Amino acid sequence: MSAAIFRRELVQDEPALICVVAGDDAAPEVVWPTVEVLRRLVPELRFVRGSSGREAEERYGAAFPQETQELIDRAVCTLFGASGGPSRPVLWYLRWGKDTRVNIRPVRWQPGYRSPMREPEHFDFVIVRDNLEGMYPPREGDLAELAALASSRTWWQPPPVDRQGAYAVRICTDEQMAYVAQAACELALERKAQGYPGRVTLGAKYSIQPRTDGRFREIVRETVRRYGELEYQEFLIDDLARRMVAVPESLDVVVLSNEHGDILADMAAGCIGGLGLAPSGCYGPAYAYFEPVHGSAPDLAGKGVINPTAMLLSGAMLLDYLGYGEQARRLRKAVAEVYRRGQVLPPDQGGRATTEEFVAAVGQLL
Repeated sequence: MSAAIFRRELVQDEPALICVVAGDDAAPEVVWPTVEVLRRLVPELRFVRGSSGREAEERYGAAFPQETQELIDRAVCTLFGASGGPSRPVLWYLRWGKDTRVNIRPVRWQPGYRSPMREPEHFDFVIVRDNLEGMYPPREGDLAELAALASSRTWWQPPPVDRQGAYAVRICTDEQMAYVAQAACELALERKAQGYPGRVTLGAKYSIQPRTDGRFREIVRETVRRYGELEYQEFLIDDLARRMVAVPESLDVVVLSNEHGDILADMAAGCIGGLGLAPSGCYGPAYAYFEPVHGSAPDLAGKGVINPTAMLLSGAMLLDYLGYGEQARRLRKAVAEVYRRGQVLPPDQGGRATTEEFVAAVGQLL
């Protein structure tokens, strides 16, 4: 693997086809303005609309119709809004059906973000999260089923198979853990070239789960060792959570399991000012999709005030993936400038601007 995982080689003279699945509730209100911004930056991009959720159920009789899957498969990547439930099958297909193995979540405060932290300028790191394994998707069952599991007899505490209850299975393959570790190293190399420390930090519960998190620790440690230019540090996941708040400046590239990354990425977003500021991209060997970290915000649907920042910055990650690095830089710079000026900010950041007004302010700076 190389840093090419974060880039898509396009066929020369053939415009990139991007599938747009707007998602549920308030998500479409940030998706379509973002598409217009991307069109303005790169006119040759082609966008196709994939229907999902309630809209698809009314039109096709299914929340994830075959027509939408075919559009996703034809496209080089997908821009996804958010799922409030009805569009979840689309998201699952984008993850497990398209083999998008790593979730990249940048965490960076910018002047104007309404952070609860005293020194938010120290938040400037990236979380690399396993996107396929761990506790997701759910593999659950009745406790009594564990009686047939031979290894359960050697556990420190045997499962209470005579009681009413349930269990969940966590999956960790060496192949996937190695892929996530290598992706983290490649990203750390890229960031080091930009002036960052080139430091990979692992967070895991290897003290309690030696066969899963302990193995993850071994694989990440060995992978980083092969990159002589990189630094390495590791912490138990609970200690890392503390450090992420207390000394965020000590972090550069943080590599985490699926569920740990899911939780700590949201916490980190809260530290810089909220989920409305947090973009993400999910990458695999042959596909990628981009979505904001926040959910579908049903309480904001139809009000025109949902913060579009995370969606716009996810769009910038999409541009990077397709090789339009300069346009991505311009988009990020415009978003940062709107926040720096502080005159047109969404309500969650202390302003009164509508979604459309914020996007228009960004557009004026392009």
